Amino acid sequence: MSDVILETQHLTKEFKGFTAVSKVNLSVRRGAIHALIGPNGAGKTTIVDLIIRLLAPQSGRVLIDDTDLALVDVRAWRSLIGYVPQETLLLHASVRLNVTLGETRFSDEDVVEALRAAGAWAFVAALPEGMDTVVGERGTRLSGGQRQRITIARALVHKPQLLILDEATSALDPASEAAICATLQQLRASLTILAISHQTAILEAADLAYRIADGSVQPITPTTAKNAA
Repeated sequence: MSDVILETQHLTKEFKGFTAVSKVNLSVRRGAIHALIGPNGAGKTTIVDLIIRLLAPQSGRVLIDDTDLALVDVRAWRSLIGYVPQETLLLHASVRLNVTLGETRFSDEDVVEALRAAGAWAFVAALPEGMDTVVGERGTRLSGGQRQRITIARALVHKPQLLILDEATSALDPASEAAICATLQQLRASLTILAISHQTAILEAADLAYRIADGSVQPITPTTAKNAA
């Protein structure tokens, strides 16, 4: 089995005559952290949407284990992906429910394992009612970093093979962002990570980095990317 889990080849997407991304080539290796950085509006989320198959390209293709994504069962592919968005959408409910979203197939052990992997168990265990503690409307009883860890645990409870973070640390203070990046480094032993951001902190954790500008992607080392950002 190749160490490349995902590859895009000359991927191009247009919207009503506007080219969002053009001839994008990138590789995602198993067990590595990948950073895709660039300014807002550069096309980062479009690339993620093409990888998840929320969008179809005008030209080029996405390969999953050397198989064209167009030939893969999309639901099966998405079941292997954990997705963490920029906005932490937490329910006015318990920590447990915010991780499982009510799916009864997850045991308490599954939830604890996900919380531990996300670096959230220590603060959750210290809450007045542990996993049964209600987090407040939109998670207002938790800090920004704590809310983000809960959303990461929500993705990890499904035991994905690929974790995608879409600007997931951009709203955090520097200390919280650095802590999340440290957690991602610990996760690389068990899954593959693709993190997109307009900030450079993720480069401290990345094994491979790409920079996107005007819809075009170039591979650069994390150190070079940080200096160039």
